[in-house]
Parts: sequence; structure tokens; C-alpha cells
Amino acid sequence: MSQIQIVILAIGGIQGFLLFTLLFSDKRVNYASKLLGIQCLFIATTFVLPLIVEAENSLFTWLIGFLVFLPACYGGLTYLYCRTAITGLPLKRIDILHFLPLAICYLINYDILFPAEKALEFVRLPDNALLIKMITKMIIFGQIIIYTALSIKMVHFYQIKAKQTLSSYNPDIFKWLWCLIIFIVSFWALSIFFNFISRIHSINTLSYILLVLMVYFIAFVQLRNPSLFHVKQLKQELAQSSSTDINQSSDGLLDQEMRSNLLSLIQKQVKEQALYRNSELTLSNLANQVGVSVHHLSETLNQQGGKNFNLFINEYRVADVCQQLEQKSDRNLIDLALEAGFSSKSSFNATFKKLTGKTPSVYRQQIT
Repeated sequence: MSQIQIVILAIGGIQGFLLFTLLFSDKRVNYASKLLGIQCLFIATTFVLPLIVEAENSLFTWLIGFLVFLPACYGGLTYLYCRTAITGLPLKRIDILHFLPLAICYLINYDILFPAEKALEFVRLPDNALLIKMITKMIIFGQIIIYTALSIKMVHFYQIKAKQTLSSYNPDIFKWLWCLIIFIVSFWALSIFFNFISRIHSINTLSYILLVLMVYFIAFVQLRNPSLFHVKQLKQELAQSSSTDINQSSDGLLDQEMRSNLLSLIQKQVKEQALYRNSELTLSNLANQVGVSVHHLSETLNQQGGKNFNLFINEYRVADVCQQLEQKSDRNLIDLALEAGFSSKSSFNATFKKLTGKTPSVYRQQIT
């Protein structure tokens, strides 16, 4: 093992244990952050394991049998972290099934868990020397591939759901999540290349560096902002949509004339009553105020209006801000944005530029 690898492993291990302590001891952090703390602890052990193996007969050699299989739960932990971070939903008893790959690895390798000598011998053997080691390796990388696919599908689903049901959410949340997934895919792609294609040690070193940057950077940022990935109101809307889906068949489909009339009614009420100025307006809230079902409202906006709920409401908000600017209002942009119904500066800037092609400050300059 090179000196560079030893330094990277030592830094990764120390940072992981430190972040685990901080995330668990800080009372400000939420449920998802504590789950991330557990992942930081497990990843820290992944960095420490090669150092223990290198040291051979040390005080920590007996831990090898327990630590070597922990990567079998990384996919499940990442999936659960993303889910709880986005929705705020707590873990359920059934979520213990996500740790089944780890349990299987322990069961099929039970004979090396306690004798330190056997565990050390197991780790040092080539992967193709034992059938059980090859099976274990396939379980570890197999669950990573499956959970990465599930995480991508889940984030995409929540992003679509947010657009369909929420008038205000920070789009940067999903940018963060997609960046996290890109890091995950990059790390495991390098790891798979090293383990199954070509054992180039520089590739393995690069994968460890990516792992440090990915998890520990997210953890540091989340310490500063515990609700980094949380999409407010999404939990309630998911529950609402579940009950709507059950009764959807009884709602039936609207014909084009009914959708056209309903869209005109929705547009009239949203504009005349300035419903868009409510930053917490959701699809179900608007459906109650207009007096239609959530399903019919969503169907009308998407099929007749040609846009999702988030875009439909934010067009009114941007138009409101533009009108104020054209009237030569000298108020701060953020004040105009909050009054129009935007919940944050970041969501206002992103939405305004998306709809007008210009930043709010540039738009103001061009009309003065």
C-alpha cells in the first residue's frame, strides 16, 4: 500500500468518525441527517479496514470479519437517506429488508466473523480463490446496482410529483440530489472497473477520493443546513395523491369542452383572488377552493393547459413581479418575489430566468 493511499484512508476514516459524532450529537439535525451519520460511520470503517489488514495482528484485527461486509448495506442506506431527506417520512419496520444483503453476507460467511485469523486470511485471498468470496462480492455489487437504479427512479418520481402538486419548492434541491447520484454512479463504476475488469490501483485510489468528496461534502453541508434535501409539503401531497389514486376510477375522464370550461374557471379564480400569492398553495388546496377533485384539476392543467401545476402557478407569480417592475417599483426584488408567492430567493431566481430568459436584476435594468 502506497503512502498516498494510507493518507487518503486515514483522512477518510477520521472525517467519517468525526461527522458521525457531529450529526448524532447536534440537536438541530433531522431524522435523515442521523441516518446520514450512520452511513458516514460505516464508510469510515471501510477506510479503516485496509489499515487494520495492513497492520495484521493488532488490537482491531477481530473487527475484520464484521467490517468487511458492511458495503453490502451502502445501497440501501443511500436509498433510505434520500427518501427520508426528501419527504421527511420516518423509517418503517419493513425497511429492515433493505439490510437483507448485509444479513446474507454475514450468514454465508459466519465462520470467519469471530476468528481473527480466518477473517484476515479471507480478506487476503484472491477473489476467485473461494466460491463463497465470489458470491459475496456479487451480492455487494449487485445490491449497489439495484439500489442506484431505485434511487434514480425515486428522485425522478419525487421531482415529477413536486412539479405536479406544489406551487413552491426549491429546484436546487433536486440539482443537489442528481449531483449526489452522479457521484454515487461514478464511484461504483470505478469500483466495479477495478474489481471486475482491471486492477489498476490508481483507479481504486480515485474511487476512494470520490467517496470522500461525495459523502463527507454532503454531510458537512447538511450540518449547516439540516433540511438541505427536504421538499416541504411533499409528504402531505403524497398521502393526498394516494387516496386520490384509489378513487380515480370513479372520477372518470373529462371531455375537451368540460376541461376548457374548467380551465377558464381555474384561471379566473387564481387571477382575481390572487391565489398564487399563497406560497404554500398546493394542488389539493387549489382543488378545494375551486370545488373540483384533485384528479380533475391535474387532468385539466396537464391536458388542456399543457403545463404542470408548479409552472401554471409560477407563471402568475412571474407576471406579477414583471408588472411591478414595469410600473417602476423601486422595492427590493426579494420583497416583490415574496409578495407574489415565491418562498425563497433561489426558487424565484431560477423560475424567473426559466420563464423570461433573464435574471430578475437584468430584466429590471432593461426596462428602466
